[in-house]
Amino acid sequence: MRRLCCFLLWASLASAQEFELDLTEDTTPAVPTTFQPTLALLEVVAAGGDEVSAGRARQLEAELLETLSKSGQFQTVLSSAEVKTQLGALPASCAELACFKAAREKLKVHRVARFTVQRAGAGSLVTMVGFDPSAPELARFSFDSAERAEKAFMGVAGRTQAQRDRDFLRKVLPGLRPALRKLSTANGKLIIDNRDPAVTVLVDGVPVGTGRVETAAQRGPRTVSIGGSTYQPFSQTVDVKPLETARVEVRLVARPLERVVAQGSSSVPLGGRPGLYLAIAGAIAAGVGVGLGVSTQGVQQRIDAGGRPVAVTRAEALDASTHAVLANVLVAGGAALAVGGITWVLLTPATRVDTNAAEPTESAGPSGWMLSVGGTF
Repeated sequence: MRRLCCFLLWASLASAQEFELDLTEDTTPAVPTTFQPTLALLEVVAAGGDEVSAGRARQLEAELLETLSKSGQFQTVLSSAEVKTQLGALPASCAELACFKAAREKLKVHRVARFTVQRAGAGSLVTMVGFDPSAPELARFSFDSAERAEKAFMGVAGRTQAQRDRDFLRKVLPGLRPALRKLSTANGKLIIDNRDPAVTVLVDGVPVGTGRVETAAQRGPRTVSIGGSTYQPFSQTVDVKPLETARVEVRLVARPLERVVAQGSSSVPLGGRPGLYLAIAGAIAAGVGVGLGVSTQGVQQRIDAGGRPVAVTRAEALDASTHAVLANVLVAGGAALAVGGITWVLLTPATRVDTNAAEPTESAGPSGWMLSVGGTF
């Protein structure tokens, strides 16, 4: 019996030593907070429907959140519950680059990762798919816990499932460390000197602030531009390196002021043409002249008829002389006005172009027309 007890004790110690793996902390130098990226755990789920994988997935996320929060690799880490609150449930097909890219942009984080746990023999296979926008494709990493099937010895059962799960976590977390270290590559920093505090600054087409901007930026080529229509377009590409600061001097060149000219055409009605009124006035004047001429002619006929006494008074004779002069003037002037007015109407275009300049102009002086008519009898 004593030998049996000693053997069981030895077997227990050997089993413990088997899972006593290297759990030393990462010796990578600490990254200043300003350069640390942010991470979102999109999901930590079981790929199969078994309870063991589901339980290990829940435990793995809890351990990841605790470990990463203490590691100093990431500035903040969003849990899958926080992701679900912001995005809702991820589609089952979210395993491609486009889905990861869209999720990262909506969550406004630097990196995203998705973990799955599935059965692999007696152990579990953990797969991590990570997205770093500085890389051309998704980063994929798998770790097999490589557990052996438990056997009973002399009627004594092996480790419990809880013990196996603890040993699984002790194995998988150090195994995932290289992938997490790659995903946590430090950011760079962008300082954008922009003199106008009202101008919006964009990095890769995304607004990051107004005026002078300091912001963390993914490593690699970044394009800095400005928004708005006040200045000429500006764009400059700068190479951002981890743990380094890149500066961009925004050159603001004001757009030239454009002279806005609005032109429109409208038809000119006949009543809006001055020549018409001039022709009417000429016709009236000529008509009055003709009337006076007819009256004068009647007086002249009575004088020519003779008789004693002549059937024309002295006053009528004097008036006839005056009427003769006026008749000549009115007929000649009226005819000239009528012809001129008709010509003006005919030469006036049927449409009118209105031009309004952006800046008002002053008139050079008064304008108008004057007609002088004279004549003799």
